[in-house]
Amino acid sequence: MPKYPISRLVGKLFHVHLDMPVPNVFYTSMDSDLLIKRKFTFRVGDQKLILIKKPVESARHVIMKALLWALYLPEYPDLQVETGIDHKYKPDLVHMESGDPVFCGEAGSIGTSKLRRILKRFPNTHFAFAIWGADLNQFETRIRHQARKAKRTGPVDAIRFSPDADRLFIDDRGNITIRHNDLEWRRIV
Repeated sequence: MPKYPISRLVGKLFHVHLDMPVPNVFYTSMDSDLLIKRKFTFRVGDQKLILIKKPVESARHVIMKALLWALYLPEYPDLQVETGIDHKYKPDLVHMESGDPVFCGEAGSIGTSKLRRILKRFPNTHFAFAIWGADLNQFETRIRHQARKAKRTGPVDAIRFSPDADRLFIDDRGNITIRHNDLEWRRIV
């Protein structure tokens, strides 16, 4: 277990650099940090991902993006975070080839209308939708219902991160070790 789990690090009153241990700091809960901006550094092998938490997003959302990045990096080595594509949709993660999204990942809740639009607009794109600690069956049912309407050929993954995923998969230096076998997930389509 990491010496300084992320769920305890994210509530600090100043920037978080996960690549250096931070003793003797004031911690608050992960959900109380919406207005605090900070920097996170994550690593998978020799790859490094630096994310800046925006004041309007939770640290949990940032951590979920990093976990999704690490999970799909072996399959999509050029994954980018929050890069706009030629559409009003800006996915949390995207891998592009020849100007088209081959993979898109979304961390956290997603509205039904957005889900319907993106699944229909990008029928060949591999999507991964992740939730934190919620019921995977309900989430999968909602995704399956919208995917059916969209006449898709690309796979859609529904992923559930457990409430302690930050401690399970990210060490105190920001190194992420995660595989699909470590998670509760389903492939749809």
